[in-house]
Amino acid sequence: MSIWSKLIGIKKTEDRNNVIGNKTTSVPCSAHNYAIVDVEIGLKDHRIHDIGALKHDNTTFHKTSKEELFIFLNDVDYICGHNIVHHDAKYLFTDKICRWILVDTLYVSPLLFPEHPYHRLMKDDKLMSEQMNNPVNDCKKAKDLLLDEIACWHSLPKEKRILFASLLKGKKEFEGFLSMVSAEYIHKGIPELIKELYAGKICQHADLDMLTNQYPCGLAYALALIDTTDYRSITPGWILYNYPEVEFIIKLLRHTTCKESCDYCHTQLDVLHNLKTFFGYERFRTYESEPLQERAAQAAVKGKSLLAIFPTGGGKSLTFQLPALMAGHSVHGLTVVISPLQSLMKDQVDNLADRGITDAVTINGMLDPITRSLSIQRVQDGEASLLYISPEMLRSKTIEKILMARHVVRFVIDEAHCFSSWGQDFRVDYLYIGKFIQKYQQKKKMQNPDTCILFHGHGKTESNPRHL
Repeated sequence: MSIWSKLIGIKKTEDRNNVIGNKTTSVPCSAHNYAIVDVEIGLKDHRIHDIGALKHDNTTFHKTSKEELFIFLNDVDYICGHNIVHHDAKYLFTDKICRWILVDTLYVSPLLFPEHPYHRLMKDDKLMSEQMNNPVNDCKKAKDLLLDEIACWHSLPKEKRILFASLLKGKKEFEGFLSMVSAEYIHKGIPELIKELYAGKICQHADLDMLTNQYPCGLAYALALIDTTDYRSITPGWILYNYPEVEFIIKLLRHTTCKESCDYCHTQLDVLHNLKTFFGYERFRTYESEPLQERAAQAAVKGKSLLAIFPTGGGKSLTFQLPALMAGHSVHGLTVVISPLQSLMKDQVDNLADRGITDAVTINGMLDPITRSLSIQRVQDGEASLLYISPEMLRSKTIEKILMARHVVRFVIDEAHCFSSWGQDFRVDYLYIGKFIQKYQQKKKMQNPDTCILFHGHGKTESNPRHL
């Protein structure tokens, strides 16, 4: 008998109270009596400049008066909007207790549409100049999104609906939507349900009890991403900003080898298995009977920092490319490779492309504007698992912005002898790498710092890669 059939204590959200602001409101049985609201706020004065509203029966409101808006909304139970909980509501209800149930379409959207390509709220006609900043038009788009979200929710298997509702129960960003769809939830047994629903997709020994208790929202977003079939799907940057624990959670579930070596870890996190999958090789190279390539790759997969010294042409690139590709598929992560020469970056990207691996991108100052823009877009869209840049590019605000929006799993410093052999006068920006990584970790509020791997391009073979 499955754990699902044993679960008890299922309860509908419509049977409990929903707390909004300082007022407790009973959740109505019908979810059809709603309105969409959009508020335009001045960037300088932070005051309401325009209000649009659209009821479920398609009647509209377009004025600047909050008092008249409240009269228009008098017979509805739900007020819906895109980021209404943390934005519109604080301007609408500054001097009035909200008696309506707030439904935020923004926070639910990445949960229900995590797959690449993503659901787009803004349609093509939004670009027409006469409709720019038209709150009524925005309401129409928000209504389309809401209806799509409701339809998507009901299309999920019942077990998944109950799992997400149980994780998000009581969270103000989700509670209104859950009450609108009459979601059901369970009081206990959430970790067991996750293990059953995600068998073969996550480590069987991950600490789900801790994650469920401490990071329920982040866990829900992580599970939604794990459900995707396209590894290019990524968690939106604003989610990573508001829920930085998502990166930690998905790493714990999908890219942390357990001591027991469960079925998932034994295959998906095994370097030999993935060497065959990505490169078609049956085994790694050895040096004087020492499996240095395999040791370096395995250390990287385990999240260790290391210094690996290989002879020229000794296959050092594979020892960070393989872990990068594995992390790209398991946690949808990005590996940043810092390299001194554009020709080296191009060669590595081209060599991977010749093998049919299109996950690598380079961004450098020599690219023409169109090619550079396309490369940046590929990183932003999750189509790159490997990004090659020069150390000077770390000072670019554009590079910093796109890295902040991605789950960077590792920084690799290729040709690490540039730190000393060529001297500070040659590439002074190498001295900035450490500062950038530290600043990046602080801004991302990372619980476990990214690993930094140093690789030397040539020299005598070491007996073993050195862990730092």
